[in-house]
Amino acid sequence: MTKVKVCIVDDEKLFIQGMRMILELDESIEVVMTACNGKDLFNKLNTAPTEIDVMLLDLEMPEMDGVDTLIQIVKHNLKIKIIVLTSHYNDSMIIRLLDEGASGFLAKNENPDEVIETIKKVHQKGLHINTHIMQLIRNRRLMANRKIKVGELTQRETDVLKLICMEYTNKEIGEQLFISARTVEGYRQSILEKTNCKNTAGIVIYAIEHHLIDVNISKYQ
Repeated sequence: MTKVKVCIVDDEKLFIQGMRMILELDESIEVVMTACNGKDLFNKLNTAPTEIDVMLLDLEMPEMDGVDTLIQIVKHNLKIKIIVLTSHYNDSMIIRLLDEGASGFLAKNENPDEVIETIKKVHQKGLHINTHIMQLIRNRRLMANRKIKVGELTQRETDVLKLICMEYTNKEIGEQLFISARTVEGYRQSILEKTNCKNTAGIVIYAIEHHLIDVNISKYQ
């Protein structure tokens, strides 16, 4: 069985220990790294590079907080799906973190079963958001830095985008469109650049904002 490789970044040692115990009760999850803040995380990754699928990332940490850590992970294209952990956050912070590349959110007092389920869904789909967050996405105005209009995506890029939102892999998209998986990856990168998105979650949000897909909220819960 291929396990989901998880990293926990939080400045509370007891929280990390408790979370590790909870997660490793599930045979499909393996905690491969822990860190007390972003600086500690990057020091460990530089010393011993480790494959990480999903990261549970606390927001409030000394030296290098969760927001800066998220930005650096995306900047360095580490391809880690980020679930933000926090005791309290507001709507504007949710929107900012989504735009920075977050794939999901969890309250630090969340039910353990929900934590495990969220990790699995983020790993599988690249995005896990609740009804409240979906409504925020629907209601907000398009971000000022997203200058590319829908019409500036080519028809083939739009086709690829829609299939990405339907959770197809590059190989599956290639089979649908009769092109290679490598060509699909090229279209994916072009879509990311044109839409100013940072990951699959951003592509889905962009598609929702521009009414390119008919969203079924259950797909991302």
